[in-house]
Amino acid sequence: MFGRKGTGISRRRVAPAKIGVLMAVVTIAIGVALFNKDRISTSLSSGDLLRVNFAQDYKLRESLTDVKIAGVPVGRVSSVKETGDGTAVVEVKIDDGVRQKLGRTPSAAIRPVTMLGGKYYVDLVPGGDKGNPDDDIPVERTKVPVELDKVARALQPSALDGARSSISQLDKTLGNGGSTAIDQLLADAPSALAPASDVLTAARGTNPRTDLPSLVSGLESTGRVLTQQDGQLTSIVQDLSSTSSVLGNRARDLAATLNTLPETLRSADSGLSRLDTTLGKLKDTADSARPVARELNNTLEHADPVLVKARPLVTDAKNLLVDARPLVQDLVPAGKRTTDVLHGLNGPVLDRVTGPITKFVMSPWNGTGNYNGSGSDRPFYQEVAFLAANLVRESVVSDPNGHVIMAHAGVGPGSVGGLPISFEQLVAGLIQMQVQKAEGGPR
Repeated sequence: MFGRKGTGISRRRVAPAKIGVLMAVVTIAIGVALFNKDRISTSLSSGDLLRVNFAQDYKLRESLTDVKIAGVPVGRVSSVKETGDGTAVVEVKIDDGVRQKLGRTPSAAIRPVTMLGGKYYVDLVPGGDKGNPDDDIPVERTKVPVELDKVARALQPSALDGARSSISQLDKTLGNGGSTAIDQLLADAPSALAPASDVLTAARGTNPRTDLPSLVSGLESTGRVLTQQDGQLTSIVQDLSSTSSVLGNRARDLAATLNTLPETLRSADSGLSRLDTTLGKLKDTADSARPVARELNNTLEHADPVLVKARPLVTDAKNLLVDARPLVQDLVPAGKRTTDVLHGLNGPVLDRVTGPITKFVMSPWNGTGNYNGSGSDRPFYQEVAFLAANLVRESVVSDPNGHVIMAHAGVGPGSVGGLPISFEQLVAGLIQMQVQKAEGGPR
């Protein structure tokens, strides 16, 4: 084959058979690539590998089955291998950075995309402390789905009849205006979407980049804590149900408490304000009170034996107080009557007793007039006491009938009356004159 004249360049003509073969090979290669595009895409994509052990290979497809966390796709199944004991080892490739979010002890489950099954995905559930998984996810932390037909086979005939009846009743409900209500709901839904959008926007917080992720992270930590111990969450829910039942039964009491709560809060606020002042004063005196408290501790240690010995006495005193209660109760009216008596004595009676009567009893007795010079300097009450003592002394004589009073009759210098001067006074004057004479005084 010769080139064109004047160009100096020669071209070779390619045989049509070679072109056909080349096109066939390219077409086959493109078909194979398209057929295995998912496998190629999974193999060439970046990410981390994680192995999960399931109880069985439950319709998982390599490079096609998605791997999700909370419904968000994070990878795909890269391989599925059955073991000799009937279990399956599933290797998944997850996106970069996802492994660190799974925690130390994550779990996994095979879930259907729809309620009727057919297509499935692997759901990874974070668990345990923060960090990478310690090892492969074991069978103990994995679950396989239970399809609706298996549930239906396990149900009793009566339950199946009830389900059929429920479906029939649902059809009648839709036919008797239920579909209209649903249509109305769908018609009203667009007008509710705008407020719902505002609510969702508000849920993002003031800082959408940090607030909502922080909230999700906190909920994730809360869920991890709640699922650390099996059965604990169930127990909490049961206790919450019991608490709700009690609150429902005591709704009236709770309402009355809430009605009085504002006044109680005001009183508590006033009390706390006063307590704050008291605590301030207590703080000022606390330093000086510490030595006293230390000594008080020693005193209490020494007081323990005394209290042990005093316990029987306190026990007996308790019985004594019980017996003395009637007496004390009787003393109350008696005390009132005594108070009335004392109130009656107060005033003129006490004034007379503390006045002329006391003066008369405490004053000495001296004779006046015809009895001038008689008497003594002793108070009147002493003379009365001496008289009583003499009467007692004179009554010592007794006969077979008992004690009797002895009377003595006698005559003294003062017995003669009617004279201008008492004989007793005359004798006393003579004796005084003799005494003066003997002492050399005036006669």
